[in-house]
Amino acid sequence: MNDKMDLDRRQPRLVLRLHTGVGQSGKAFDAEILNLSRNGMLVRTEAELSLDDPIQVVLPNRGAVPAKVVWFADGLYGCSFVEPISQDEMEAATDVASTEDDSEHRYGVDHETLGSRIKRLRVSKGHTMRGLAQKVGVSKPTLWKWEGDQVRPRHETMQKLAEELGVSELELVYGAPGLGEAIALAEEDADSGSSLADIVRASRKRIADAAGVDEASVEIHINWDKE
Repeated sequence: MNDKMDLDRRQPRLVLRLHTGVGQSGKAFDAEILNLSRNGMLVRTEAELSLDDPIQVVLPNRGAVPAKVVWFADGLYGCSFVEPISQDEMEAATDVASTEDDSEHRYGVDHETLGSRIKRLRVSKGHTMRGLAQKVGVSKPTLWKWEGDQVRPRHETMQKLAEELGVSELELVYGAPGLGEAIALAEEDADSGSSLADIVRASRKRIADAAGVDEASVEIHINWDKE
């Protein structure tokens, strides 16, 4: 009881409804953060979380954050973070929660559907659709359906997919903030102080990655005669 009362007493609390996911023992579950402080949070989930095993929760601009369950009652879990989160991360949670809606893709902390996230991470890792599909053990049309949010990968396949994309299954399903920066950095490298040939080469690669084809299939034409 003391843990429950002291969980957030020493830090300001945010009352919010942040749809996210929690992970425990290798499994990911839908969850909702009802209040948040730098030291901990109150989480509602239909999953049965254990007091004995550590958990992870996905927060905006941070990804999976380690925590532990301190108390639980009627689907509510009081949790403390292993390390306090920053004030900026508190504010990011507020920003996301304030614009949440009840769409079918409501779970996730980066306003990105699962399919869009799979495609973004695939491109940032330099995988073609065909190449990633082969690594995961599915067909290219299946991966295309995943990226179009037409079909959701099964749990076993989701694990393989997350491994190839360099994130945890929890972050793949509920949000992998910041990893899209690799694309922006690549674009800056290609466009800043580069030769025309370098820019064309980098552009062909980005187009090929996004389309899921080989670079040889992409042609870029410049009409020098047109003013």
